[in-house]
Amino acid sequence: MLFCSPTLPGRCADITHARQLGLVRVLAGGPAVEILADAGYQGLGAQTGGRVVTPPHRKFKKNPPDWYGEMHKRQRKAHSSQRIQVEHGTAHLKN
Repeated sequence: MLFCSPTLPGRCADITHARQLGLVRVLAGGPAVEILADAGYQGLGAQTGGRVVTPPHRKFKKNPPDWYGEMHKRQRKAHSSQRIQVEHGTAHLKN
């Protein structure tokens, strides 16, 4: 686990907490490592020099090509297969 924010009252997106607590600055200036994040951190890769890797966006929402749906599904599955250990660690902390 790389980052665990303090609990704050009210609702706030994960990426907003990361930005407010300075995680983006730390990652951007830190060592060149690949960090697997969930979809809640979409867009953080561009701000950290590609260090944060999130599941791929859906590029075609309307009328996708026939090949696109299966390819997108495989990419997301590959990402989640790598992240499963992170998810299990997070669940352990919460429980």
